Amino acid sequence: MIRKSTHHKSAAKRGFTLAEVLVTLSIIAIMAAVLLPALNSQIAKGDAGRVASDLTNIQTGAQAFLSDVHRYPGSLAHLTTAITGSQNDLVGQAYPPTLASKWKGPYVAKEAVSPSGVGNFQGNFTSVTGANAVPYLTVTLLNVVATDFARIEDLLDEGASSTVSSTTGLVRWVASGTTGTLTYLALPIQ
Repeated sequence: MIRKSTHHKSAAKRGFTLAEVLVTLSIIAIMAAVLLPALNSQIAKGDAGRVASDLTNIQTGAQAFLSDVHRYPGSLAHLTTAITGSQNDLVGQAYPPTLASKWKGPYVAKEAVSPSGVGNFQGNFTSVTGANAVPYLTVTLLNVVATDFARIEDLLDEGASSTVSSTTGLVRWVASGTTGTLTYLALPIQ
């Protein structure tokens, strides 16, 4: 009988004490408080890196489009879906059917021109004159915050500007409230 009662006492002591549970929870809370800001920062850097990669993919796609069609694309959609003679190029002229038939795309994946979490791509390309008086085919991203602009500029322009209101280099940003418009001078127009 003594054995049974000893066995019963050891079975009752198998759990954790309240103090042990509280210490464990506090350690987990401290680790979360330290790690979450670093994790969020890395996620934000990853989003900016994706946008920078998408911008260079669009640049490469526009170069391939130009090589095939012999016209500058008028919109991002021209890089992802076949063009027709009823659509216009960058300067507003309709693609002749003979040139439209030379389209060999898609030149970029549709995911590259979709919303990124950093901003939204404007559908149409525009032309902007650079500091060297050369016009560029430009890609525009709307609703970009200053910190994302700075990260993208560091990746694509190698930090050419020390301010976040950059009006020089290939990556430019104009503030509008808490966000702004990022313009990437992707391809010189010749």
